[in-house]
Amino acid sequence: MSLIDVIVGTALILIVFLALMGVLRASLLVSSRAKARIGATTLAATQMEYLRGLSYDALGTVGGIPAGSVPQTATTTENGIDYVTHTFIEYIDDPADGTGANDTNGITTDYKRARVSVTYGSGAQSGSVTYVSNFSPPGLETTNGGGTLAVDVVDASGNPVAGATVTIQDPSLSPAVDLTTLTDNAGTVVLPGAATSSDYRVTVTKSGYSTAMTYARDANNQNPNPGYLTVAKNQTTTGTFAIDRLATFSLATFSPIATSTFADSFADTSKLAAMSSTTVSDGALSLVALASDGSARSVATTSPYLARWGEFSATTTVPSGATLLFHIYDGSGNLLPDTALPGNSAGFSAVPVLLYGISTTTYPSLAADADFSMTGSTSPSVTHWSLSYTAGPVPLPHVSYTLTGAKTVGSTGAGAPIYKTVMTASTGSAGTDTETLEWDSYTLSLSGYDIEDACPSSPYAVAPAATFAAKLILGAATANSLRVLVSDNAGSAVGGASVTLADAGYSKTVSSSSCGDAYFGGVPAATDYTVTIAKTGYTTTQFTNVAVSGETVYNAAFP
Repeated sequence: MSLIDVIVGTALILIVFLALMGVLRASLLVSSRAKARIGATTLAATQMEYLRGLSYDALGTVGGIPAGSVPQTATTTENGIDYVTHTFIEYIDDPADGTGANDTNGITTDYKRARVSVTYGSGAQSGSVTYVSNFSPPGLETTNGGGTLAVDVVDASGNPVAGATVTIQDPSLSPAVDLTTLTDNAGTVVLPGAATSSDYRVTVTKSGYSTAMTYARDANNQNPNPGYLTVAKNQTTTGTFAIDRLATFSLATFSPIATSTFADSFADTSKLAAMSSTTVSDGALSLVALASDGSARSVATTSPYLARWGEFSATTTVPSGATLLFHIYDGSGNLLPDTALPGNSAGFSAVPVLLYGISTTTYPSLAADADFSMTGSTSPSVTHWSLSYTAGPVPLPHVSYTLTGAKTVGSTGAGAPIYKTVMTASTGSAGTDTETLEWDSYTLSLSGYDIEDACPSSPYAVAPAATFAAKLILGAATANSLRVLVSDNAGSAVGGASVTLADAGYSKTVSSSSCGDAYFGGVPAATDYTVTIAKTGYTTTQFTNVAVSGETVYNAAFP
């Protein structure tokens, strides 16, 4: 046989072998899964037969309603496979004789229903087997002296929530009640035959939803709402619990827009990007000896949060027979055209040079340039120059804040509300934080800063499953401050309004932000301030006797 014959023969054998191995592996997996399911079916059937062997009165689970000696959960290992058997037994109110209050004989515990579920896992395979069977009383139906406990679960709009997990506990009973079940399509769990007690504790949950529960009466919460449920003989006790999808709340904190300045007093050449026939000596920039002309350009100035360019200024000495002209360049070393800065091509001999009209988008960085020339013996000089700009808002990291929801879970003996949600968090290194919250109206509070602008202002109405974002601009805390929230008659924020705060010996005017906030910080405490708001197209409005003490927020409707 040639080498090629050997290779071809080996390849064919390999293909056949791999195919056989694949079939064998699949067969083994199918066999393993079938074996596991057979085991689960056997366990479920055995458990159901065990229940059928119990007397009707004894048919119940440990910690369940009705109570009995059957464990709610049991774990078994057979042939290396773990099986978990769940047994749930409940009373059924048969509609044949009417349900609830319409039951013809007044007894809603017509018969019992048992549900046995066996779950298992076999390698990557898992499954479950469920058996359900009804058990009729040997004679007439009875209540065994108990009542009916009903739990209704609804969402924020009052619609039923199906598939919610309802946990019911009552440690005061013997045996203690501790059972977990799911709401039906009507969002309801009905448990007839519940033993009489005033200590039923209910917790309602669902994945991705908020949690609702009953609360204990204690030294602090003396008026819990809702408190533990009470079941009375031959009575139906209904508790309604509202849960809904969780929302996402994000907060971003910033420091306010502030003016910054690039400046150079020419102690050295570290802030110069280019020099031609110029030198730095004794704190001055001038021509080198014997040169009749020259130039120097500063390093580029920029900011990642650039808001507006300001002014260029310089301190100069220009002797007779000398000239000194300034130009503005972009960050790449190109002279700004006159369309961006009128007169820049010819140069500026007088300072300051106003740069407010230069687009920060087109020109995110600028540099100053000086052109020297002389016909005499003394060079012109520059001893200081500066270029100002405003930057911000800049992310402000590690700001601690507290959100307090409007929902309560009770009150103290003095009537003070106890809020369900009081959450303290902090923005991270990037000045942002994201939290998961239930639907509610939240009030934000923080210390160590004045809120100069809030978009929107708290309280925050957070809806179910919503994504809610808030932004705060925070300044240094002052003893007394006023934030005027300017809105129209529809409640919408009014930006660009002129807001004046005045009192004896004090008057200041600011513009409202795009979110309608006008901030006055460090003002004297007083009770008789006047706030005047004006804007084209609106009616100028005055608000009198405005009191300012501490951090004050004033809502001003502006028609």
